[in-house]
Amino acid sequence: MPALWRLTRTETARRVYETLKSLGITGTQMDEYVTETADDRPSREPDAAIGIRALAPDDARPHEQTYEAFSELRDDEQAICAFDGNDLVGYLFLGDPGLTYHVKPLEKRLHIPGGYIRRVFVDPAARNRGIATALVSRAVAEAENRGADTVHALVARDNRPSQWTFEANGFRVERTRSYYRIGPWNRRSVSESP
Repeated sequence: MPALWRLTRTETARRVYETLKSLGITGTQMDEYVTETADDRPSREPDAAIGIRALAPDDARPHEQTYEAFSELRDDEQAICAFDGNDLVGYLFLGDPGLTYHVKPLEKRLHIPGGYIRRVFVDPAARNRGIATALVSRAVAEAENRGADTVHALVARDNRPSQWTFEANGFRVERTRSYYRIGPWNRRSVSESP
């Protein structure tokens, strides 16, 4: 039997989800991954051809021409980017400690006490080269440099590749946030991990 996360990450599944959402039916569960910045951890490096750089918002925004997600980069974040030569092949956004974010799938604003990693992406042609793991590793180091004691990330329960990436960097699930809505009825819950 195929892994459920593979079935839910397809274009067809996305269309079904968007159709249900347009009818007022949504639901999500997200694990909040957390790690301490002071933990001794090996730095994760991608293959030798890849360079990882932290970019300020003004330096990162020109990449919006290639990746639309850069239009979401906030002024209080930086982009951690992976380059293969001059080609941008992966990125994530790292927020400073103590910011508040609107998390669309949860339809809620959340205060994040530490650094916050979001929008992890690696171009499909560049995957399986250690790039995502190296981006997260660099983000943890950058967060520590910016005064964060912890780094947080929200990962959908069906997103196994992202879960593996964070776990490889010493993150653990601290809590699970759930949200369900059918028309005007909604339910939110937060369950702490043992």
